[in-house]
Amino acid sequence: MRSAPMILLALLALSLSACGSAPQAAAPTESASPGAEVATVAPAATSAPTTAPTETAAPLSLSATPQETAMPDDTETPQPPAASPTSQQPIRTARPVPTVAQVPQSASAAPVVGEVPSDLLAKILADAAQLSGVDAAAIIVQKAEAVEWSDSSLGCPQPGMAYMQVITPGYQVVLAAGAATYDYHANARGRFVLCKK
Repeated sequence: MRSAPMILLALLALSLSACGSAPQAAAPTESASPGAEVATVAPAATSAPTTAPTETAAPLSLSATPQETAMPDDTETPQPPAASPTSQQPIRTARPVPTVAQVPQSASAAPVVGEVPSDLLAKILADAAQLSGVDAAAIIVQKAEAVEWSDSSLGCPQPGMAYMQVITPGYQVVLAAGAATYDYHANARGRFVLCKK
């Protein structure tokens, strides 16, 4: 009766050693005589290539008499294969550099080129005509030129007001209406102020 656990143990060892390999021949069955030897079964080689190292099983000899079993050496651990020198390294590609495109300016923000736009000049003349009571056709343009104001006050800061400290492109228009002189300062977008000094 003592040989039955040994056979079961041998079958268990055989089935564990066959895990992950190709199908094997049928496991040996128990023979009629308890002292008979069991045939040795060698594992078949697998046809599929493997990527990780595997341990090759040695032929297992089973017998009814207990034998000393060889234990695998605990100090040996399978190592992954070293990186091959031909393995591909990632290639760094240059990213495209963004370019600065010229932003088209709207009609209301025409570039300052020296001459005051006619629609802005017409608005300034109309304002001077209303203030002076003189007909717009009788007002004389003494000066009309492009300038860069040192801040958003357009050169005419008002008390108690805060202004952005940025260079502001614009125009200066000096008009003579009768005996009075009017000094208008404007930005490139068409906003203007009468500068009283």
